[in-house]
Amino acid sequence: MLEFREVTLRRAGRVILDRVNLTVFPDEHLALTGPSGAGKSTLLKVALLFEPVDAGAVLWNGREVTVADLGAHRSRFLYIGQKPLPFEGTAEEYLNLPFTFAANHALHADQVEQDRLMEALGLDPALKKSPYTRLSGGEQQRLTIIQGLQLKRDFCLLDEITSSLDQDSMRAVVGFFARDKARTVLAVTHNREWLDFGFTEVGLESGKLWRRE
Repeated sequence: MLEFREVTLRRAGRVILDRVNLTVFPDEHLALTGPSGAGKSTLLKVALLFEPVDAGAVLWNGREVTVADLGAHRSRFLYIGQKPLPFEGTAEEYLNLPFTFAANHALHADQVEQDRLMEALGLDPALKKSPYTRLSGGEQQRLTIIQGLQLKRDFCLLDEITSSLDQDSMRAVVGFFARDKARTVLAVTHNREWLDFGFTEVGLESGKLWRRE
């Protein structure tokens, strides 16, 4: 269980987060909405302790997360950003990239699972043989999502991951996460179709956060 408790963050004299309180319970699916620049992406960074706060705390299962907990805390989360990473190589090599990192040495690429995820997100598995740079932005973004899903992390922090997708691709991605009841999801989005898929809305505006019950 992730909790933001009375979190306040100021930058350049501006209050970005103003005594924000939010608890994300296991298996919840939340869509974080609000105007551009409201601090939605910043809240995800605060969750991972990439952004220091001026007041308040981030808690995990009721215990405040400290610098000493950083490695274990961050390993709980799958963070996927808005823009795919630059990469030279094939799409398959891009999908396998996480398994070259020391932190994931105990994990291994599963080609069958990769193909299943590609089909679920509207991609032809034959694309794995294509040069990554020749793929469209939407194809690269969906490969980035699959790249992360392979790590089997149960709490997803998603930052505008459908912004570069066409309508059909967007619905495939949102539908995938909506159906995945084993994962907890906190997704930053400007697209209200996430709510049509059953996500609960959490809004952030002028530093204040509210939750639609």
